[in-house]
Amino acid sequence: MNYLKELNAFLDQLELEELSLPASMLWISLMHFNNKVGWKKEFAVPSATLMTKARLTESTFKRARAELKEKGYIKHTFINRNRAPLYEMISRINKPVTEEAGEGVSAGVGVGTDVGLSALFKRKERKRKERDEEAATDPNPHEFYEQNIGMLTPYTAESITQWCEELSDELVVESMKRALQHNKRFYKYCEAILKRWQAVGVTTLKGAEALALEQRPNIKESDEKEDDIFEKIRRERNI
Repeated sequence: MNYLKELNAFLDQLELEELSLPASMLWISLMHFNNKVGWKKEFAVPSATLMTKARLTESTFKRARAELKEKGYIKHTFINRNRAPLYEMISRINKPVTEEAGEGVSAGVGVGTDVGLSALFKRKERKRKERDEEAATDPNPHEFYEQNIGMLTPYTAESITQWCEELSDELVVESMKRALQHNKRFYKYCEAILKRWQAVGVTTLKGAEALALEQRPNIKESDEKEDDIFEKIRRERNI
């Protein structure tokens, strides 16, 4: 890849095709890392490293990556929790304009005119604000951990990021909430919940809730057995 040509092609395409600011920052960060490793077809970068470089929160980072993948800027392959994801940069040189961009031009966004570009950038900014407002309502797993569980070490932060990759932000936060409900304020307890969900194929919050409902009779039966044992011990002591 030619770094300068790819960057110019990328900037030219932004005039015709909508791309959010976080996605643009992530693309530039990925190009930076690919340049450092000598322009390999596939290269690995930890998610935490990319988030730091692009200055993105975890939820914004995941949306930006999905946007780049959906619009054909990158290919992304997740391997497992112990290895960083693989990325492949797709050349922007001589890329055709998408139908969405073409519709914007035909609708009166005059490419090459100040008025047209101004309208295009205003639309981008409006959609970016909508995404940011949506992101603000989603709890960030790392922040939730620090606010409710304890100090976030680099190891725990990377582990949380990997679980978010494998399951979802929503499930990771839910595991922390359940740990708090049982007064288990340590990460191993949260991770045990996540491993159990992964083992039985839980991928959504509804799935986790359904599993909890299925397990309640067993939990109640176990509690009753424990009560019987304690009652038996109490009676024996009174004899």
